[in-house]
Amino acid sequence: GLPPEQAWRVLSHSAPPIQARVFSYFSLPFQVAMVDSIDDATLSRLIEEMSSDDRVDLLERMDPEHVERLLPLLAQAERSEIRKMLSYPDGSAGAIMTTEYASLPSDITVQEAVERLRLQAPSRETIYYVYITDEARHLVGFVSLRKLIQSRPGTRVSDIMDREVISVRVEDDQEHVANEVLKYGFIAIPVVDAQNRLVGIVTHDDAAEVLQEEATEDAYRLAAV
Repeated sequence: GLPPEQAWRVLSHSAPPIQARVFSYFSLPFQVAMVDSIDDATLSRLIEEMSSDDRVDLLERMDPEHVERLLPLLAQAERSEIRKMLSYPDGSAGAIMTTEYASLPSDITVQEAVERLRLQAPSRETIYYVYITDEARHLVGFVSLRKLIQSRPGTRVSDIMDREVISVRVEDDQEHVANEVLKYGFIAIPVVDAQNRLVGIVTHDDAAEVLQEEATEDAYRLAAV
């Protein structure tokens, strides 16, 4: 219920990871209004802690000059990823995906896979689906966390993974992607480029948000608003 400037004053007393988690619950217009009261150094730390899809949603709605001023303050990895994400067309799978997915090679054992997932988990959007890629990042299969836990420790991932993967292309329309997530009841759906390289995932919550936006837009059109 506080105005943006006062809301940030309260939120600024918490650590950046907590700030990012709380910040993601505000509406985008409120977020955009809020960043005006945050100095660039603090804002850059906040942006680094945000998930990649939330981060891009915010930056797309900020003043381009402000974004260009912020980018040099970010770590090289985040800076490169942001520029790439911002290059995808608005309304495409690439614009709504997150790059924080769990992935593994196929030639390791289940025990090794679980150990690697334990390290990946803190920085991933979800680990319930684990995507299997080759050395060139081509998507070759997936395995659920449930299946990993139920399998014997010495079993190879290649022996238990599903090779028939339903995926979407990075340039696909966001409404099509959201409908695919809904159709199959996925927690997330992988996004690949023209060479079938894994570039991100679209999660069920982002898909639900897209469908809500599209339904609202259709309703406005019907009412000639």
